[in-house]
Amino acid sequence: MSDDSDQEYVYSEDEDDYNDDEDAEMSDADAPAAPRARKSGSTGSKDDGAPSRLGDGAYALMEPADVERMMVAKAREVSETLDARPGAPPHPPPFLSNRRPFPQVPPESAEVLLRHVGWSAERLMEAFWSDGERLTGAAGVDTWAADGGDAAAAAVALPSAEGTVTCRICFDDVPASSGRSAPCGHFFCEDCYGGYLANAVDEGASCVMATCPEQGCATRVPGALFAALVDAKRVDRRRSFRLENFVSFSKDLRWCPGKGCGRVARAGAGVGSVKCAPNGCGCNFCMRCGEEAHSPASCGLIAQWTEKCQNESETANWILANTKRCPKCQTRIEKNQGCNHMNCSQCKYEFCWMCMGDWADHGATTGGFYKCNKYDPLKAEADDGAMDDQARAKRELDRYLHYYKRFHGHDQSQAFATKQLESTEKRMVELQESTHGSWIDVQFLKTANEMVIDCRRVLKNTYVFGYYLPTPAKRQRELFENLQEHLERFTETLSEMTELPLDQMDRSEIVNVTRVTESFLANLIQGAEAGLDVPDDDAAPAAAAAA
Repeated sequence: MSDDSDQEYVYSEDEDDYNDDEDAEMSDADAPAAPRARKSGSTGSKDDGAPSRLGDGAYALMEPADVERMMVAKAREVSETLDARPGAPPHPPPFLSNRRPFPQVPPESAEVLLRHVGWSAERLMEAFWSDGERLTGAAGVDTWAADGGDAAAAAVALPSAEGTVTCRICFDDVPASSGRSAPCGHFFCEDCYGGYLANAVDEGASCVMATCPEQGCATRVPGALFAALVDAKRVDRRRSFRLENFVSFSKDLRWCPGKGCGRVARAGAGVGSVKCAPNGCGCNFCMRCGEEAHSPASCGLIAQWTEKCQNESETANWILANTKRCPKCQTRIEKNQGCNHMNCSQCKYEFCWMCMGDWADHGATTGGFYKCNKYDPLKAEADDGAMDDQARAKRELDRYLHYYKRFHGHDQSQAFATKQLESTEKRMVELQESTHGSWIDVQFLKTANEMVIDCRRVLKNTYVFGYYLPTPAKRQRELFENLQEHLERFTETLSEMTELPLDQMDRSEIVNVTRVTESFLANLIQGAEAGLDVPDDDAAPAAAAAA
């Protein structure tokens, strides 16, 4: 990377020393730092940029500079491995035929080869040793060679000419010093070549695989030509495309989808979702699909649910209004907070936003909290045998709406809690001033609000999980709905507490409820991940008889 922070990284003789000071081409501002571990058990990278192994269940957050260093280290490692093999192709191009020694695979060439095979070093090794000439030809680096004696440090050599050269685009004769060529030897004037490369970058990510402008020539254009012929903004954009390509093909890497966040998560084995924190945007996302964290529902179920909700025949956006009528006075009510405990401003009637039932029926003395979270198929199947196709379709739509309304309700509550979190710090300052305590003493308010957000996100996805849970799995459904019910109960309690006026807050009570809620959240996720492995009543005698 040149001294200009916007210039394209070019493999150079000083690459092995790029952690040093002025001897390295990479400036201190551009030199990527080793990624810091973000979770207990995670590690950063080695001094040479190669990633250290992450433990199971651990992950680390990386800046783009960290990712670039990791990418360069992988290309260098492959370069050193391939350059060590005896007598393998490719042969040196004519303009390098008299130079000695001839390094076979410079690091930039190794990067292009890795990109060609989807960044799999194993696949590259197998293809290279099977038929190196075919691989390098297909990747467009068969004419590439290192300009120097050390393959691991040298840049790709570019041909030079004397006198004048004829541009193969505009056919003008230009001085050789104004002519440019990729390793293939096809010369063009700087204006034509620069315009061609600028247009390639403007077209998008395919610029990382740009080839020589010559008709029928498959030689890739080295980074040095981009750095010399296009502006700094486009050089930086091409660098971003290189990193995006590397991350997209690396199973252990994933860009944070948070708005304006450019961090990359690197995860060890067994990591399902990660949080861009601390010092990040705070976004929770899935490492497998890149969407918002959706435990306990799998990536496949979320994809099915999203497609179902977007289907015009089943969309509920036009069915469900933003307001509901009070069950008692029929006044239109808009839900403007996260809690589902509603209080009509006209008649003061208290009811549940989810099922519209009397709030007095949602207590420990009335059969348990939030029984309305359960879909009762018996209620909808009173006379299944006599139903026609239209009736069955209506029943299925009712079932879908049951789950969608609750999914949508928790999604709205999550959005409100997220918005509320933005003003939490201001409330914490006010609470600290009113209680004359320390900043640590008011952290419970932020922790409780973050817990509400996590619970809302999990709860909305429990309805996706429940919708696709097989109907015959009666015992599993009962266990799941029991776990769901308890989490909803404490989430609603904690949500109400976080919305109380500051002078009515009880720190000890909120801390205790937060801990209990966190425990129920963990129990639900663990239960779902364990498969809710509970045998049905009918299956137990059969299993005993088989034994």
